[in-house]
Amino acid sequence: MEILFFAVVAALVLGRLYQVLGTKTGAEPPPLNERAKHPLGSDQAGRYGLDRPDGDPVDQDGAGPGDPDGPARPPLPDTTPLGLGLAEISGRDRTFDPEGFLAGARIAYEMIVTAYGRGDTDTLKTLVDADVFEAYAGVIAQRKAEGAGPIEVVRVSDATLKSAELDGNTARIDVHFSADLQDGGDGLRPTDEIWTFERDVTSKRPDWLLCGVSAP
Repeated sequence: MEILFFAVVAALVLGRLYQVLGTKTGAEPPPLNERAKHPLGSDQAGRYGLDRPDGDPVDQDGAGPGDPDGPARPPLPDTTPLGLGLAEISGRDRTFDPEGFLAGARIAYEMIVTAYGRGDTDTLKTLVDADVFEAYAGVIAQRKAEGAGPIEVVRVSDATLKSAELDGNTARIDVHFSADLQDGGDGLRPTDEIWTFERDVTSKRPDWLLCGVSAP
């Protein structure tokens, strides 16, 4: 019953996400069935109203609360290493949006952990690169031989962008995840990891794939 419940919740979350996520101007989004397979497709650009870096929200007319009748102030550039990396990726991939990416990364995390815990290699192949798949497939085979129970995501308590870079044509983004997992019959266990996703910005395929997992 718990597995059925989580499946229904996941379906509702995915359905709601695809209603509110859109694209920036640029490439036409892939068919819905492709987006369901790849939650980190670059068409997942969120339509979010962002606050200015100084913390004062921008109103409908673009003026800050301290100057309601004045002209809109342009947002200050994010000069942190993360901000510069995201800006560099956006410069090469016009459909990229950090908020949309993070929303997709959170869904991808749950899908990958669940597929790994159930031994679902078909799903894993669509979400991770060849090296990660090979490593996961080996552990999945060992878990099956030992009769290990499934792993389910109970709660993701944190999903935060940590770093971003453009290495040649490869965009690479680190996301910090903290979560509680139901690991077979062993009860809840916390996990804290950095997941690295990458994408070739010159590729016609919009998918970001998991290419590494490390400790924070």
